[in-house]
Amino acid sequence: MRHWYGVLLAVGLLAACSQAPQGINPQAVVTPEPSVTVEKTAVPSFKRVYRWTIHKAVTDPASGSLTLSAGQSYTLKYAVSLVGTPTDQDFKVSGQVVIKNTGEVPVVLQAPSDALSTGESVALACGVSFPYTLAEGQSLTCTYSQTLPDGQSRTNTATVSWTAGDKSGTAQGQASFAFTTPTEVVDGAVDVSDPSATPVSAISGINSEGIISQTYFFERTIRFDACGSYQVENQATFTTRDTKTTGSASATVQVAVPCLGGCTLTQGYWKTHSRYGPAPYDDTWAQIGEDTPFYGSGKTFYQVLWTTPSGGNAYYILAHQFIAAKLNILNGADASAISAAMAWAEGFFATYTPGNVPKSVASQAKSYAATLDSYNNGLIGPGHCSE
Repeated sequence: MRHWYGVLLAVGLLAACSQAPQGINPQAVVTPEPSVTVEKTAVPSFKRVYRWTIHKAVTDPASGSLTLSAGQSYTLKYAVSLVGTPTDQDFKVSGQVVIKNTGEVPVVLQAPSDALSTGESVALACGVSFPYTLAEGQSLTCTYSQTLPDGQSRTNTATVSWTAGDKSGTAQGQASFAFTTPTEVVDGAVDVSDPSATPVSAISGINSEGIISQTYFFERTIRFDACGSYQVENQATFTTRDTKTTGSASATVQVAVPCLGGCTLTQGYWKTHSRYGPAPYDDTWAQIGEDTPFYGSGKTFYQVLWTTPSGGNAYYILAHQFIAAKLNILNGADASAISAAMAWAEGFFATYTPGNVPKSVASQAKSYAATLDSYNNGLIGPGHCSE
């Protein structure tokens, strides 16, 4: 009896262990779900082509005309302005569409579509025929390159439809793009030359619309040893770096060198145009000699001209205008308007030194200095030379 009881107890325990926990169906099966994603890139590209214009102007003399004495040097100044205007063209967007099966079952893909927010359709090259079965965990990459009519900003949207058994769906990927920086620039730089002049400096800039502005400054020193009328022409040329397109502009200066009466220059001109510089040498000085003693001053002509008349010293005030007038006369300027003033000044310098001019004579010396100053500045006499 005890034996059968133990057998029955073991069978009961075995049956109890084989029962499923309450709420769990031993026949339930988890069905894998399909999942598809789309990733997209959009890379814009375009070409910027520059077209250039050139303008040349005389900045000194601003009037474009000069009056010079024979043998006088003058430095002309020019400004060459260039403007590069851009035209954007050949707009294109390219990239790829990556379709990924991120689920656990194969999916069947229909042919994907790709459209721009401005209405254009984009042709995709996927390298397979559709419908196409994409295995779980795999991806399909499609590429594209689309030309566009303009440089508007756009959004590119790729869409693909899929099925997996009795389930279906769509997936999308988007990418926005804007045409901001050109991928190719044509003729974005130029070389400028002006064979008759010397380059001095340049400035340049570019605005928000991509327009380039450049200004080059040139100088040219001229001199005519014979009287007459002259025309000085100067031409500047640009050459673009890429296509070698050229352009040019010229500017003209009219120069008069009086044959009768000449013209006059100020003491400031003669101070700086000696052999000591800093301006170009005017060889009229050679007829006096910069180092020739100036009467009883204890100084040379050149030294006197550079001596400041401290305290209103009448000797040096008159000496400055006298030396300038003397050089003007030697340079061909008519002296009839100042003959009396020059004669009185010569007698004055033969009599007095800088430190012993009586007050009564000093006032007269200043008066004659004013007459010579008017002559040197062209207010009387033959007229003033350009400086």
